[in-house]
Amino acid sequence: MARRKWLQSGWSILACSVLAGCSSISLLNPFASSGPQPGPLPSVVEPVTLAPAFSVTLTAAPNRYLTPAVAGEVLIAAGGEGEVVAFGRQGETVWRTSVGAPIAAGIGSDGRLAAVVTDRGEVVALNVSDGSVRWRRPAGLFTLTPPVVLDGLVIVRAIDHRLLAFAALDGEPRWRYDRPLPPLSLRQSAPLVASGGALFVGYPGGAVAAIDPQRGQPIFELTVAPPKGTTEIERLTDIVGPVVLARNELCAAAYQGRVACFDLQNGQMVMSYPISSKVGIDRTLRSVVTVDENDRVVAIDLFSSALGWENGAFGYRQLTRPVVVGSLILVGDRDGMVHALDGSDGRVRGRLSVASAPIVVPPLVLPDGRVAVQSQNGTLMVVEGVR
Repeated sequence: MARRKWLQSGWSILACSVLAGCSSISLLNPFASSGPQPGPLPSVVEPVTLAPAFSVTLTAAPNRYLTPAVAGEVLIAAGGEGEVVAFGRQGETVWRTSVGAPIAAGIGSDGRLAAVVTDRGEVVALNVSDGSVRWRRPAGLFTLTPPVVLDGLVIVRAIDHRLLAFAALDGEPRWRYDRPLPPLSLRQSAPLVASGGALFVGYPGGAVAAIDPQRGQPIFELTVAPPKGTTEIERLTDIVGPVVLARNELCAAAYQGRVACFDLQNGQMVMSYPISSKVGIDRTLRSVVTVDENDRVVAIDLFSSALGWENGAFGYRQLTRPVVVGSLILVGDRDGMVHALDGSDGRVRGRLSVASAPIVVPPLVLPDGRVAVQSQNGTLMVVEGVR
């Protein structure tokens, strides 16, 4: 009964837009040449070899979060002009499909079905086997976040934070979930995370909700960081990036708030560290790793809630969310480079130039240990040697 009780209980300001009565401030940086510029790249120590396994080119997608996805034996990626392409292990094209309009966010897939949302507000579902369109459904929404495909549903998060679910079989609407929101929020990609029969959603106001994906109803809610301050901008505490689940714990970061972890058995906070991140977190066995709003890469000890290490050599490089791969931590930057940091102390161990355009979505770890990186000019590179 006690558990049931608590369960119930891009970087510059571009513009504000009004969506369903809620204003948003954009985090999607256009990486203009004006403004502060980064300093020299930090030196590489005891280098590891990062090497391209293959590189392919899709159409450019400036100022968009086009995230690739693994679907069974293929890697599926979207281009800015509406193409969706499946690639084999050596970079060969398995199939190519056009959805007929620019794509607003990247790919969601369960291995059998892949889904995208177009600029026209249309949800399009594709068969992973051959790329054929299974269905398309006008939904009247815009999104920065890839759909989630699970348990016979395609679930989409709109930019105004509505959740809409469609039947994976035929696209018929199943449910809609709305939640009260503060008047101002960040316009940024906060991907949905499905795990353990729940859909985890980070919201403005510093809250993470677990949603029943079959009914579209909340199961419980956790507060990572409550809003503080007197103005709406001071009170911005949106959850940034996806939540991270491991060892029956949930960890998340809130802008202008903190990084916090919770025990999912009882809802108790087990780690907290005050820091403002704009991209989110990942975790190693011992640490939560994040990038703060000044592009400082920081590791926080999970057991003591103390600062483990920090690397402040990436100022103004507009780093992506960090991704843990083996003993390394990978981040992309505004110049199209991927940097590999040592997970034990933050030293830079490797670097690879992927493209001549910004990388704004984090590297994607593939089942074989390689890493896929997509830039805004349409370059998709699979990198090997990460360990």
